Amino acid sequence: MSNDKLSRRHFVRITGSILIASMGASTLSALLQGCQKYGETNPTQPSPGSKFTIKLSEHPELAQVEGFKTFTINSTPVIVFRTGQTTFKAISMICTHQGCTTNWVNSAQQFQCPCHGSKFDKDGKVIQGPATQNLKTYTTEYKSDTNELIIYF
Repeated sequence: MSNDKLSRRHFVRITGSILIASMGASTLSALLQGCQKYGETNPTQPSPGSKFTIKLSEHPELAQVEGFKTFTINSTPVIVFRTGQTTFKAISMICTHQGCTTNWVNSAQQFQCPCHGSKFDKDGKVIQGPATQNLKTYTTEYKSDTNELIIYF
């Protein structure tokens, strides 16, 4: 007569092994996904060749030099600075380390990533890691005849 019963010890070993393997696979998947660079198979990155138009009369924050305002372009937070009477700067607020949204700290004149502590200057250049790549910047064009700003991305 064969013994078809599974011992308690054998059952616990099998169950434990399955749990550990599934937790390990989940953890590895999350780590690999979190380390993905922004823009590499990221569906929220704007597609090249598009443009976003801002009617400056509708955004008083941008009326004066040194004014700034955040916009969402194709699900990407972009901050726009007025740098001169007819010049503007547009910078993605997505950290290049792991894709977290940075905060603009006006008093420090820098972007700070709340996830891992990366810092970027007012031009989006890395000043403190772990990020190694600058924030993405976009070309801007000011149309004085219509008082509009076009952001190309």
